[in-house]
Amino acid sequence: MRDFPVPDECRDWVENLFRDLDVKVSRQAARQESQIMHRDGVIRHDSTCGKKDADALFDAVITGNYAQALDLCRKALAQPDIGARGIYTALMLPAIRMVGQAWADDSASFAQTSLGFCLLHRLLDRLAQDMASNGVSVGHRTWQTGQQRIMVAVAPGDSHSFGAMILTEELRLRGWFVTFYDHSRSDAVIEALSEQGFDTLAISVSCDESLAGLADFVTTCRLASRNPQVEILIGGAAIQAPFGQYGFLQADRVGMSIEEVVSALASREAELQQGKWN
Repeated sequence: MRDFPVPDECRDWVENLFRDLDVKVSRQAARQESQIMHRDGVIRHDSTCGKKDADALFDAVITGNYAQALDLCRKALAQPDIGARGIYTALMLPAIRMVGQAWADDSASFAQTSLGFCLLHRLLDRLAQDMASNGVSVGHRTWQTGQQRIMVAVAPGDSHSFGAMILTEELRLRGWFVTFYDHSRSDAVIEALSEQGFDTLAISVSCDESLAGLADFVTTCRLASRNPQVEILIGGAAIQAPFGQYGFLQADRVGMSIEEVVSALASREAELQQGKWN
């Protein structure tokens, strides 16, 4: 996704604007949630989630219709072939990409894309709460606590965290212990790596500008890690094929999809259980 630099003198103003907008939209969304909970009738679960549903979710968030967006997500959760395991990859991730593309190709205004991202952020939180209340949470695997620890972090200076949030929730649904840090907590990433035995660090990077200095960050993470065998993965919208061009980042793997990350972690789990990793 194309990103536009913000002049230093405007950065604080823009960040404050987004924070204020997020608070305002969250309050509005909470009111709409309450209305949905108390309205007559029930939500029908008679459609199959697909591209048309992702398109509908995009239309809903870009126009500020949170109630419709929440309905679409809850319908998808009720679909046997989607459910909690597929809600992010089948619906949320495509919609997020559409909002990003709308910003990149100027088919949506700054206000529309800002509102869309804020509502999607709110939906991620709401869905996590819904699934937790229905008993869908971490802890379904059988290995001892702490044996497989995963950290998902946003690259320093990269303010786009939605992809990383989706990866985090997807891994938690699969049963892994996952810690998430956004772009403003790079120091906390280093500190946590030095204090806890994380097995995997997944770093999300959404724009080319965020690649600057990322190799140094990866090196710092390795040196600080309490686990000398920590595996570092880098992905996100900024990482494009051919992936060999990113060798300078010194990561173990680059450009993996969510399903590829899940598969890699499952393989690592088997090695942990066989005692190959300490």
